[in-house]
Amino acid sequence: MTVVDEPLDPNYLYHGVVEGELAGVEAMKQLLTSVYAAFPDAQYVIQEQVAEGDKVVTRFKSTGTLQVEFMGISPSGRQITIDEVSVSRIAGGRIVEDWNIWDVLGLFRQLGAGPETVAGNKNLVRRYFEEVANKFKLAVIEEVFTGDTVFAAPYFPKLRGLEGRKQVQAIAHSAYPNGHYTVKELIAEGNSVVARWTFRGTHKGEMMGMAPTGKKVSLTGTSTLAIRDRKIASEWADYDALGQWQQLGVIPPLEKAIVRGKPKTNMKAKPKAKPRARPKTKPKPKARRQRR
Repeated sequence: MTVVDEPLDPNYLYHGVVEGELAGVEAMKQLLTSVYAAFPDAQYVIQEQVAEGDKVVTRFKSTGTLQVEFMGISPSGRQITIDEVSVSRIAGGRIVEDWNIWDVLGLFRQLGAGPETVAGNKNLVRRYFEEVANKFKLAVIEEVFTGDTVFAAPYFPKLRGLEGRKQVQAIAHSAYPNGHYTVKELIAEGNSVVARWTFRGTHKGEMMGMAPTGKKVSLTGTSTLAIRDRKIASEWADYDALGQWQQLGVIPPLEKAIVRGKPKTNMKAKPKAKPRARPKTKPKPKARRQRR
């Protein structure tokens, strides 16, 4: 980064649309270091320059491949091309001040983190719950899941790939043929979506070695899903497993499983013993005064 010392004035000032105001050469070095760490192959190609007085306007393109986290975006290995414009003020043969504008939204879109990408990720998750989980359309699995997708949940084997995903849905559908998920809320950021859901169904098929009970079950749970290339790469589900087993009669309700020896509430209280009456004592006769 010593090359930065040559064109920049010691009192250099930088103004960025995202970075804000940076004062000094060292601050600029730190910014460039973070950029090159995220995009090791970054290149800047000048497209056009216009100069008048002490101002020079430079229009250029920057390219690079994201290798580490940058601005909260996880590394994806995607290559980006961004348009930038910089207005520089020159004094004494050095750049004294820069005003830089670059396509931040374009960066987010190309890295799969734009606002429309977040909305698209939510729609993808909704489609999964509606068509795969609820309607048991196994053919849709190849459209919404990656080939190396992973599924994990409590008391469930971790399954990988499209066939593993089909196995997950087959197990759930066999146990609860009328099972239905209702998505209560979707929270998304970048390439991650968290779904908060409820599930209702009747236990009509074997599940984990348990014969069908015919009992109705109502559960709450969440699923954290990672999206890659517009498909679901992984799902980590968590749900009220205890509630499921209690509703199926495998585990007694919590209030009946508390420590034994709790006093029974239906026992009649023993009547309090009446206090013994003290024996009455006769008052002593008063001594008579003798007359003289």
